[in-house]
Amino acid sequence: MGDPNGVGPEVVVKALADSGAEYDAVVYGSRDVLYAASELAGVFPEYGIVQAFELGMSDVVPGKVDRKAGEASLAYIQSAVAAAMSGEIDAVVTAPISKESTHLAGSPYPGHTEMLKDLTGAENAVMMFEGGKFRVVLVTIHTALANVPGLITKERVLSTINITHESLRNLFGINSPRIAVCGLNPHAGESGAFGNEEIVHITPAVLEARKLGIDIEGPYPADTLFFHANKGKWDAVVAMYHDQGLIPFKMLSFEEGVNMTAGLPIIRTSPDHGTAYDIAWKGTADPSSMKAAINVAVRLARVRIEKQAK
Repeated sequence: MGDPNGVGPEVVVKALADSGAEYDAVVYGSRDVLYAASELAGVFPEYGIVQAFELGMSDVVPGKVDRKAGEASLAYIQSAVAAAMSGEIDAVVTAPISKESTHLAGSPYPGHTEMLKDLTGAENAVMMFEGGKFRVVLVTIHTALANVPGLITKERVLSTINITHESLRNLFGINSPRIAVCGLNPHAGESGAFGNEEIVHITPAVLEARKLGIDIEGPYPADTLFFHANKGKWDAVVAMYHDQGLIPFKMLSFEEGVNMTAGLPIIRTSPDHGTAYDIAWKGTADPSSMKAAINVAVRLARVRIEKQAK
């Protein structure tokens, strides 16, 4: 259900009411809050509810950072992930949470991705954005820009490439994925003139990936790479840091863009927007990205089920 003080409850009920996909939905959240969201939106879809946290509308403070909202958000995630890990459900779609609220509730994680990695015991997990003209995968995620160069290593880049390749094959059903890699520096370093991360770390990772049979190109300058990605040249682009990949992606695919976590033993997607505190509980939230996240989760679950049946 996401942060009860944000748009999560509203976009959940709106998306479930407006979805044409065939699936059985279960919402891990708080019953009274979901019912209130339906009253606000004027939609009453059918779905199951798992009361993962006792929370009433008297506890909801629209648009505010709040410890109890953070505790509820964490409980919803933990309950849904446990159900997915046990095979009770086929996929998890998470509505937006407030990192400030979850931190007040005691969570040490900077975001969903890091939390899901630990909850599922995954060796590594990366953010992949799906929708529109191209997919983007991030080598580094929620960290200060000043920290990024020190986090770019051959091992980290190669791991991200491998997870991207396997996810495209096993979840999206693309037998021979085509992947492009961004450089870190302007002009991909200009042969070392603007930094040596491409020479020392990124290019060696690309060459190693090619030895493993992966169809991969780069590192390319990010300012020109996305022009070609937008024309469908590759199945995914591996970007070095958050804004490098997400500014072009969200500019072109904000409404239909979907965030998924690749590398997990479960399927997890989410809308590519935040809690939108400025419009929380006003009845005006757009469910398009949440609806897209649900549809992608259903599609990925069907591919996985079909592969397991073979």
